[in-house]
Amino acid sequence: MSAPKQLRLFSITWPIFVENLLMVLMALFGLWLTSRISNGAVASFGLVGQILGALQIVFRVVSIGTSVVVTQHHGAGDEAGAHQVAKAGLAASSWVGLATLLLLSLGASWILTAMHLPVELMPIGEPYMAALGVALLFDAISMCMVAVLRAYTHTRESMKIVLVMNLVQVVLSVPLMLGVGAWAGWGLVGLAAAMTLSRLLAIGLAWRVWRSKLGVYIALPDWLRLRWKPLSSILHIGLPGAGEKVAFRISFIISISMVASMGQAALATHAYVWQAVQLVTLFTGAVGFGTEIMVGNYVGAGRLKQANRVLWQAMAWGFGAILLCTAISFFATPLAVAQATRDPQILALVGLIMWVELVLEPGRSFNIVVTSGLRAAGDARFPVKVSVVSVFLFGVGLGWLLGVHFGMGLVGIWIGYAADECCRGLIMAVRWVWLGWVPHARNTRKRILAHMQG
Repeated sequence: MSAPKQLRLFSITWPIFVENLLMVLMALFGLWLTSRISNGAVASFGLVGQILGALQIVFRVVSIGTSVVVTQHHGAGDEAGAHQVAKAGLAASSWVGLATLLLLSLGASWILTAMHLPVELMPIGEPYMAALGVALLFDAISMCMVAVLRAYTHTRESMKIVLVMNLVQVVLSVPLMLGVGAWAGWGLVGLAAAMTLSRLLAIGLAWRVWRSKLGVYIALPDWLRLRWKPLSSILHIGLPGAGEKVAFRISFIISISMVASMGQAALATHAYVWQAVQLVTLFTGAVGFGTEIMVGNYVGAGRLKQANRVLWQAMAWGFGAILLCTAISFFATPLAVAQATRDPQILALVGLIMWVELVLEPGRSFNIVVTSGLRAAGDARFPVKVSVVSVFLFGVGLGWLLGVHFGMGLVGIWIGYAADECCRGLIMAVRWVWLGWVPHARNTRKRILAHMQG
C-alpha cells in the first residue's frame, strides 16, 4: 500500500493490457488459420464463436466476482478469507466448465440447428463444438485462477501465464489444424485441441504460482467442493456484471439487425469500424481492471479516501490515454479500411463515424472505469439497472429513431451508441461523486471484519 499510487496503478494495468491484446490477436489468428481450410470452416468458426462469447459471459460471473471479493479480503488483511474465496471460485469454475462440456457435447446438433447453421456445414460444426466443450472446461478454470492472481496484484505473473498459453496454442494450432506432411490435420477440431492443451498448461502454471506466491494449496476436493458462504459473495458481485453484459449483447444484436436492413455497405462498414474500436478500448478495459483491483483492496482495508483518490487518478489517466488513442484511430482507421476496400460508400461512412467516435470513446472510458470502481466497492447492482435502461433507450431506441426512422443510416446507429456510453458514464460519475457507493463499501468492510472475527 505504500507504493506510489500512480506507479502501482501503472504496474498493475500494463500487464492486463498486454493480456487483452494477446487475446484479441489470438482471435484474429484463429480466424486466419480457419480461412486456410475453407469458407465453410470460417462460417462454422464464426457461428460457434457467438456461442463461445455467450458462454464466456457465464465464466466471467465467477472470475469477476472471485477477483473483486478476493481483493476486498486481501486489502483487509484477511488472507484466510481470501484463500477461501479463491477456492470457492475455483470449484464454481469447475462446475460451470463441466456443465458447459455436457451442454456442448450432448447438444451440439440441436444448438447449431437452432442457430441455423447450414446442413452441409454440420459435419464441420458438430465435432468442433463437441471438442470445444472440453477446451472450455479448462478455459473456465484457468480464467478464474488468472483472475485471482490479478486480484493479488500479481499481474506480471498472470501476463506471463497468458503469454505462454497463447504461444503454445499458436505452435500447436498450425500442425493440428492444417496437418503435417501426409497427415491432413483435424481442421477446427485441431484448434479446439490446441486450446485444450494450452489451457491445461495455464492451469498448471497458475497452480504453481498460487502455491509459491499466494500460499494457496489446492487439495483434490477443492476442485469441486462448493463453499456456499464465499460463493454467495462471489455471485453478489458477478451476477449483476453478467446481467449488464447480457443486456448489452441483446441490444447489440438488435442494432446489428437494424444495420443489416440498411444494406451490405452499412453492414461491412460496421464490421470494419467495430474491429478498430476493439483495439482502441483495450487500454480502457485494462485501466478498468486495474482500478477494480486497487479500489477493492482499499475498500477491504477501510481506506475509502484512498479508494476515491485512485478512482479519479485512474479516470484522469484513462481519459488522457483514450483521447490519444481515439485521435490516432480517427486518422488510422480510414487509412486501414482503404487498404481492405475501395468502395466509396464504405469509405465515406467510415469517415463520418470516426467523428462520432471522438465523443463515444471518452464517454466509454468514464463508463468502464467508474463502473469498475463501483463494482469493487460492492455497489454492483446500480450499474446494471442504469445499463439495462440506457442500452435499450439510447443504444437501440435512439439508434432506431435516428438511423431508421429519420434515415441517418449507420451514422444514426453510432450516435445511439455514443449517447448510451456517455449517458452511462455521466450517471456512474455522478453516483461516485455523490458517494452513493460509500454505504456499500462500509457494508463490505463490516462483512469482512465479521468474517475475520468469526
